[in-house]
Amino acid sequence: MSNTMDVPSSVPKTNSVTKVSKATTSKDALGKDDFLKILVAQMQNQDPLNPTDSTQSIAQLAQFSSLEQMTNIATAMNTLSQSMTNFSQQSSLTQGAAMIGKWVSGINTDGVTPMEGTVESVKWLDGDPKLQIRKADGTLADLEMSLITQVGESQPATSTTAETVAP
Repeated sequence: MSNTMDVPSSVPKTNSVTKVSKATTSKDALGKDDFLKILVAQMQNQDPLNPTDSTQSIAQLAQFSSLEQMTNIATAMNTLSQSMTNFSQQSSLTQGAAMIGKWVSGINTDGVTPMEGTVESVKWLDGDPKLQIRKADGTLADLEMSLITQVGESQPATSTTAETVAP
């Protein structure tokens, strides 16, 4: 199956063909409107004494139909992708909201400094959910949800006495 358009040299080229060729050179890919314009221009400019073979016309209409369906699928996939992104963001915010009032521990964005405190709120910054925690000294700090290492109802009791092992 050929993707070329055969226009007999004896047929004068009209402005519609010129407009189509200018439109297609400005883009890298042809869209369904461009394909339809080419098909219409080909049908308008065909030689009446030597019309286009009906199998070629059917093949071109099938290509147009396939192109239109692929465009519809691409549009639907883009819509689905956006919906999934929104769902993921809402899910992350909901997970963070469930931690409000809980004690969390994690690592600061520097990857070294430990942070812990009670979750006061959740906010969306730079494309990621962050928990605003109140540390033991009363200051507020942001902790990325992906850097949480422990979650609890309250701060765990730290043991200051060493365990003894019976002999």
